[in-house]
Amino acid sequence: MKFTFFKKLRYVRLNIVFLIFGILFVMYFIVVSINWGRADIFNIIMVIFGLVWIITTIKINKIYNKFGKLPKIIKIFFKTILFSFLLSFVIVESIIIYNMRTTATANAEYIIILGCQVDGSIPSIPLLRRVNTAINYLNKNQNTNVVISGGQGPGENITEAMAMKRILIQNGINENRILEENNSRSTMENIKYSDKLYNLKDKNIIIVSTDYHMFRALSTAKKLNYKNIKSLPSRSQFSVLPVYLLREYVAVIYYKISKKI
Repeated sequence: MKFTFFKKLRYVRLNIVFLIFGILFVMYFIVVSINWGRADIFNIIMVIFGLVWIITTIKINKIYNKFGKLPKIIKIFFKTILFSFLLSFVIVESIIIYNMRTTATANAEYIIILGCQVDGSIPSIPLLRRVNTAINYLNKNQNTNVVISGGQGPGENITEAMAMKRILIQNGINENRILEENNSRSTMENIKYSDKLYNLKDKNIIIVSTDYHMFRALSTAKKLNYKNIKSLPSRSQFSVLPVYLLREYVAVIYYKISKKI
């Protein structure tokens, strides 16, 4: 398969754009990992993906020529796989972004704050934002109680629930309004264990989590037969939102395949 001059010129321009995108993609995930102070496995995978993208872009003409020589059925297969992935990505990300909006109503019986990472005994920024969002709601709705849900994972000296409780009390939330669930290690367990302890399925519930995580949290609660749930998303950091949107796509697909949502 040979390119005409104009086709070559078009592909050279596209190659430059794709190459720049690949370089920026790799740099972004490296910077995020440095800022986090750890080599997160997802970020490592994304860096590798970016490097593959760069190499592919550089070798695109050879790859395109070889692809053109493949049997038609194989080309259709690869195109179908690529199209299916892109379609699923657009649909899932659109649903995630749509669910980043607030649907909370006043005077819920309970709000559930879903756990997030604690560095030693210091709450991560996403966890702080979740708790602060909950505090604003609790101050406006004095009859609402709060369930704090989160166990103790690697690198955590205290449970995520304990970290949240400290912040709530320091900000004037009466301890009598705070209910703890301190064994869960995932979104599914957060919601499942909270119900086991406090019989929440038939209550008027608001789930508090980070905005990008809201769709999966609500879908999980519905899968566990929560009857009346609303969302109260906390705002995520804009600088790391692309990372979490990509991670959430993978998490949603995993939860769907494993029938958790």
